[in-house]
Amino acid sequence: MEDQVQLAVLLGNPGPEYERTRHNIGFMVADLAAGRLAPGERWRDWKGLGLYVEFSCGGRRCFLLKPQTYMNLSGRAVQSLGGFYKVPAPAILAVYDDLALPFGKLRIRKDGSGGSHNGMNSVIETVGPSLPRLRLGIGPRPAHIPGTNFVLSRFSKEEEERLPAFLAAACDALAGTFSDGVERAMNAFNNAL
Repeated sequence: MEDQVQLAVLLGNPGPEYERTRHNIGFMVADLAAGRLAPGERWRDWKGLGLYVEFSCGGRRCFLLKPQTYMNLSGRAVQSLGGFYKVPAPAILAVYDDLALPFGKLRIRKDGSGGSHNGMNSVIETVGPSLPRLRLGIGPRPAHIPGTNFVLSRFSKEEEERLPAFLAAACDALAGTFSDGVERAMNAFNNAL
């Protein structure tokens, strides 16, 4: 990417009751990515709206952001930090869970709608639809479980065993998007798992 500033917003909900739930896979990627891309850096508060880590990548100023506003208001943190640092929408990568993808699959897209994901829809409302996204598969949802209940549930034992490799692949895709741009990252990662 040619932008001088890049931002990855990784969606989840704050609080111990949401840790290790499917809806918080974005936060899990955030923590792993921070350790890999910004070793030694600590999460800092952004105006009570989110936690962020800043680092340099390829000569650009880069940020990871974990909104602390709860999922449905995630866009407030993105608008505040992204607006302050003048990050254009195409340089903002949204990372979030997706029921439509099977567990372990990831998809990078250049733009589009947020579908039924309220956190992504909140981000789109504040910065527009022309931002790339990294969708992390947490499905399929069993037909007898409502979507809201499923995304707030914990991973199965088998999924927990596969989770470290999935999170690592998501970190690689995030880093690849930052370093090589969306098109190359799509080609490299969309069929990888």
